[in-house]
Amino acid sequence: MKKQWKLSHLGFVVKDMDQVTSYYERLGIGTVGPIQWIRTPDGGRVKTCFVKVGSLEIEFLQPVEGEGPSSQFLKKHGEGINHLAFTVRDIDREIEDLKNHGVRLMFRLDVPDYGKIAYFDTGELGGVVMELVKPI
Repeated sequence: MKKQWKLSHLGFVVKDMDQVTSYYERLGIGTVGPIQWIRTPDGGRVKTCFVKVGSLEIEFLQPVEGEGPSSQFLKKHGEGINHLAFTVRDIDREIEDLKNHGVRLMFRLDVPDYGKIAYFDTGELGGVVMELVKPI
């Protein structure tokens, strides 16, 4: 049992980040963070934005360039929940543990001003990817 894991956020892939963020701002139910651009492992780019609704954080991802996981998800499923993210204390140990259990590591990345992340292919169980996060 992963007692040290804590739910970090839910990740949604969207077609239009501006439309999503203006919708949440208009509803007034969440705090909309800044839009950031992230370079993906395949050299593409993704727009991201976190919206906090109560104690829940939602990350919205809009694929902009490349054929990374978010772009592939959007083409296959359309908009929707793409991943569950968990905060971990020791990301290297957790990555090795999941790999030893046969879970395929999709990619890992150091995100400036955020921390280290790793995506795992757990999509065959409910169609949702697992992300591990080690914040700065």
